[in-house]
Amino acid sequence: MRDAQTSESVAARLREQFAPSYLTLTSIIQGVALSTLVIRIEGNADHFGPANWLLAAATLLAFLLVWHEYVMQVLAYVWMPTLLDSAVPFGFLVAELFLAHLVYGNQRAWLFAAAAGFTFGAVAYALRRSQTYRYSRENAGVVAAITGYSGLRLAFTVGPVALFVGAWALYDVLGLGRASVLVAAGAVLIVVAAIAGTVPYWQRVLAYARGEQ
Repeated sequence: MRDAQTSESVAARLREQFAPSYLTLTSIIQGVALSTLVIRIEGNADHFGPANWLLAAATLLAFLLVWHEYVMQVLAYVWMPTLLDSAVPFGFLVAELFLAHLVYGNQRAWLFAAAAGFTFGAVAYALRRSQTYRYSRENAGVVAAITGYSGLRLAFTVGPVALFVGAWALYDVLGLGRASVLVAAGAVLIVVAAIAGTVPYWQRVLAYARGEQ
């Protein structure tokens, strides 16, 4: 008869399976969101203008950003999953589905969906920080390696929320509908900046993993 499970064996299994199970869930969600975007483009490509194509590019880059963020977090840190860890990816899915659908038809609503997506990013950031500090012994080395970059990461998470909410709220007041191409180009730049903001953070993690720090 097999020995009864110990708390240590359960904890070890939870930690070992967290990354692969989380990345599997995230990859499925990204696949659904990407399929929705492709279907939306295929069904309306004949009516797309420059603004629509730019929003489609921003949406695709946003999908890449979500995937890359999850790859960084679950491979770099160790913690035991909670209900929030399961709920946040589905929040991203809802935001991504709206982003994909709204690349054609309603630019102002797309801006709101983008703000919602980055808001879920802020929630994921707060959750990661609380979990990694809760399991500080396992994560001490990585946390020390990225010291000084937490503020930068927070800025690239919260900043886009403020920009997209502001653009959505003032869309009619500022007449942004008459400059839809510029608004869409700005959205692309915001997402690109958020992706670029992950580079120094991830490089520090990789340097620590290679023993360079």
